[in-house]
Amino acid sequence: MKSLSWAWILGWLLIGVVTGLAAWHGFPSLAPLNSHGPLIADQPPGTEWGLRCQQALAADRPQQALENCDRALALNENNLTYRLNRGVARYRLGEYLGAFQDADQVLTLAPQDHRAYYNRGLAQVAMHNFAAAIQDFDQAAKLSADSESLAEIYDDRGLAKLMAAQPAAAIQDFDRALALNPQDVRTWFNRGCACHQMGQVGAALANFNRVLQLDPDHARTYLNRGLLRRSLGDLRGGEADLLESAHWAQVQGQQDLHHYILTVLNQWQRATVSWG
Repeated sequence: MKSLSWAWILGWLLIGVVTGLAAWHGFPSLAPLNSHGPLIADQPPGTEWGLRCQQALAADRPQQALENCDRALALNENNLTYRLNRGVARYRLGEYLGAFQDADQVLTLAPQDHRAYYNRGLAQVAMHNFAAAIQDFDQAAKLSADSESLAEIYDDRGLAKLMAAQPAAAIQDFDRALALNPQDVRTWFNRGCACHQMGQVGAALANFNRVLQLDPDHARTYLNRGLLRRSLGDLRGGEADLLESAHWAQVQGQQDLHHYILTVLNQWQRATVSWG
């Protein structure tokens, strides 16, 4: 599966990849990880502009990709490759409605294309149309025979269900994804967030511990585990995890996340002083 990562702007999620948790008021909802991104059509484009569009997407230059796809579609407006890839470019630029429209047009021309259902589902999630997104992911799962694709579809359908406050159903999808790809860090992380939403703190911790076994440098997992540990009264453990999270966020260039973690740590320290 060829995909590109891009961020959703969802007010209750982490800053950096997504917007930030509010100031510390008790224990906030844990933030799941967003999708790896929409699927890029990988068949050879038929024109120079189509090829340039594909190359620009691979190089993470969505504006250039959009301009090249527009030129390619001006020559052949019904080419599925160009339209699907233009939707990817639009999504990466935050033009979610345009991304939805491009995927929708592909389905008008090719109603069995699982990539278009998947990409349209991601656009629906970005626009907070979670029920419609779940329906699109349902169709994508029915039409896809590739286990790698299915694992991502199940993960993103689970994420849509989690955002729609259906954590039990989300966990079922995360389990389906893990049965196909048991090493997927994002799925374990999101499963931990779903367990927390259900009040299953022990299970949430176990999932975050599994993430850190697979990826010991995962900054946001240290953050979430630290928040959980502090909520259970393990003040030193919570602080240690947040310090580790801050370290890896800084090393990995996640400056917004690093700033957020330092803000939480400062709030904890002020609270400790005032209690003392």
